[in-house]
Amino acid sequence: MNWLKQHKLLVSALGLVLVFVVGAAYLAVSVMRINPLRSTYTVSVALDRSGGLQPGNDVTLRGYRVGKVNSIKLGGHGASIMAEAQIDNRYKIPTATQVVVHALSAAGEQYVDFRPDTSSGPYLKDGSIVKFDPQKVQTPVPVSDVLASATGFFNQIDPDRFATILGELDTALSGGPNQLRDMIDALSQVTAGMDSLLPQTVNLLKNLRTIAETTSNAQPDLGTLTRNSSTLFTQLNKANDEIRNVLDQAPGQMKTLGSTLDKTTDPIGKLAANLGAVTKTAQLRIPALAALFPSLALGGGALGAPAHDGEFYATLDIWPRPYCQYSTKPTSPATVLDGTLPKWNYCKNPPPGQQIRGSANAPRPNIPNNGAQMPAGADPSDRTPPPIK
Repeated sequence: MNWLKQHKLLVSALGLVLVFVVGAAYLAVSVMRINPLRSTYTVSVALDRSGGLQPGNDVTLRGYRVGKVNSIKLGGHGASIMAEAQIDNRYKIPTATQVVVHALSAAGEQYVDFRPDTSSGPYLKDGSIVKFDPQKVQTPVPVSDVLASATGFFNQIDPDRFATILGELDTALSGGPNQLRDMIDALSQVTAGMDSLLPQTVNLLKNLRTIAETTSNAQPDLGTLTRNSSTLFTQLNKANDEIRNVLDQAPGQMKTLGSTLDKTTDPIGKLAANLGAVTKTAQLRIPALAALFPSLALGGGALGAPAHDGEFYATLDIWPRPYCQYSTKPTSPATVLDGTLPKWNYCKNPPPGQQIRGSANAPRPNIPNNGAQMPAGADPSDRTPPPIK
């Protein structure tokens, strides 16, 4: 114990070194995946395109990591890209397998996933090559193809037909919730009437069978129709008890349905009213919608310009840009003016250390009322006199 007290600095240094070694070993093995004792084998996969795959990406067996991508090379075996995968010897992958290049998320890195069709051999070994087959080797769809498909979709939308659909919806919903309520009430009354007229309905079916048999003797062309109708009526007679049971239960079921509809009348009414309002609002914006779809098609084509090689390229400027605010009331570019110009053109928030362009902002002597600022009480919207014609 005395020795530890006398050499506490040495013990502390040794402890720090030990913690550093343990942490470095953990980072190397668990995080950076550096394991000199691990044995691996190499498999080459032929792809039609890289799909954003890069050296160092993961290699998985049905989603479980078994290795990494060593390199990406051009050409060979019926494809334009050869991806070399380094796989741990502990994992055996059958040669009858599908290979899919996937992304971890919409913006995540890509990885190679082996999906075997069986668990039995033969297995891939060191130097094996998975040749390109569109049915077994799949890569992500490029962003440019997606944008091109979206452009084609918007080009196929006819604004005139869309306006017709909105008009028909407006007509169908113009009556509000009363239309739905009247339809249910009419259906309930029809069912109740059929129940009260069941004997007459059965007699009518029998008479129709007799008429059909008589007609078949005079009309040979209707013989097939009559025989089929007779078979149908026979089945209906055999099912008389089932039909009676259905008709007996129908009024009670319709009453239950009516009570349910009464409970949901207000929500259905509000839904119908909202749909009617949405349809009318959409009709008012038919010109804007007619211009929207061609604009979306042009926008999709424009978005496809920076998309190539399965990636989307953009530039982001993180530096703030100084700007000036003026007291002058802005006017629309489409407004025809009378030839006058703003009388006062002074920057209200000049950036420190930066000179604003324009003769009105030129350096002035440091004296009162030197013209560097708008005079007190002046109207910021004043304009110069119109030119003399």
